[in-house]
Amino acid sequence: MNVFDVVLFTLKYTPFWAVPSIIISIHFAYTFWLKDYRDIAYFWIGITLFNLTMIAFYLFMGGPDGITKNLTQAFS
Repeated sequence: MNVFDVVLFTLKYTPFWAVPSIIISIHFAYTFWLKDYRDIAYFWIGITLFNLTMIAFYLFMGGPDGITKNLTQAFS
């Protein structure tokens, strides 16, 4: 298995890692925000925004089959 297969696998199953990560990072961001640790809260908000971007990219590319097909064609 090469690195490209790992990347395709990770992108194909984006909702299965991004959605729980969003829930966890929102919780941490809120907790640190209430404790006035703003820099750490911004870090967790950044992780949340990254995961939301990945889900939007996933949907834009056409879901699990579309993303693997499009990226395989783009890098072939």
